[in-house]
Amino acid sequence: MQDCSKCGAQNVDGANFCNNCAAPLKPPVQGTAPQQASQPVLPPQLQPGQKASLLDYLSHYQGLRVHWAKRFVAILLDSIFVVAPVYVILAVFDWWTGWLWFTVVAGIILFLYSAFFEEFMSATIGKAIVGLKVISVEGKLELPSTLIRNVTKVFTPLLLLEFIVTLVVQTTDAHQKYTDRIAKTTVVEKRP
Repeated sequence: MQDCSKCGAQNVDGANFCNNCAAPLKPPVQGTAPQQASQPVLPPQLQPGQKASLLDYLSHYQGLRVHWAKRFVAILLDSIFVVAPVYVILAVFDWWTGWLWFTVVAGIILFLYSAFFEEFMSATIGKAIVGLKVISVEGKLELPSTLIRNVTKVFTPLLLLEFIVTLVVQTTDAHQKYTDRIAKTTVVEKRP
């Protein structure tokens, strides 16, 4: 059996992709005989080395559905942690000038909060609560990467548009949202 480096699920030796989250698996160590892989029969676009949309991945991997549900809960929690205090501050100091102003101010603060927490702790408070963390696919996670991956949080419609694009654009890493691809980052399960 081999463990997935993304989610920790056990997979039979010889499997190319994790049966839980669709992450590519490392080939078995030389000299060991791989067992027959009991992976589900996948459509052509989900065969090893092929690109597919996140919608395709989500329709075949239950672990990915759980992963993206956790990410949704994390952004909701982070939004509550940021938006509620911004609302209170704007109301107390009578700086309230309308919903657009509030949305922009809250979005900028959510963007900065997310980028700095991810750069210094690899996770926002919401991600830490649900057991996720952000990593770089090219080594150490740096501030420019966290700024790029969170830029759509500045304005809520941009975040929604990014999610729609993420669902339909072809990818080989079903854990990345569109800006993760640009920033060369991904989100993985935090292990104890």
